[in-house]
Amino acid sequence: MNEPETIISVRDLGLSFGPKIIQQNVSFDLRRGSIFAVMGGSGCGKSTLLKSMIGLLRPTAGQILVGQEDYWAQNDKRRTEINHRFGVLFQSAALWSSMTVGENVALPMEMFTSLPPDVIRRLVELKLGFVGMEQAIDLMPSEISGGMRKRAGLARAIALDPDILFFDEPSAGLDPITSARLDDLILTCGTDLAQPS
Repeated sequence: MNEPETIISVRDLGLSFGPKIIQQNVSFDLRRGSIFAVMGGSGCGKSTLLKSMIGLLRPTAGQILVGQEDYWAQNDKRRTEINHRFGVLFQSAALWSSMTVGENVALPMEMFTSLPPDVIRRLVELKLGFVGMEQAIDLMPSEISGGMRKRAGLARAIALDPDILFFDEPSAGLDPITSARLDDLILTCGTDLAQPS
């Protein structure tokens, strides 16, 4: 049986801020349908590595290949196109506080598709329904719990049906029961995204 395709390859990656080296000679492959965790103590550079992989921080050495493309060798336009393959759930969920939950989930669709508002609204309802948050569509982030904000962030991360999901400590700060439920939801989400279309 053939191995699943490699969707991201990190090769001899180096990350530094001025003379301070954060990571060096980092290499690994991520295969379709897999779950890959980067573990280490606080301040060791996990989030810095993630930022480099999703286009927020240019590495000082090495390559990040998405499929066969050297991500950081591409121009801004092409990197933006590649980024549409990514969904990201940040540590704090990073919801816009001035927008409702539904507006937060709709934002990627409004920015990167030409879908009409009524179709976007229906897709937002579907994404929120997937994470059990459909009742919160018109609430503000300040009106929902930390666990609900994480689920809303996950709904936004899958808004454009990405084939690669990134998580930065998704269950940090949550109680054990809420954390376990979120972990189960992420596993379910990843399984669904891994299915062939």
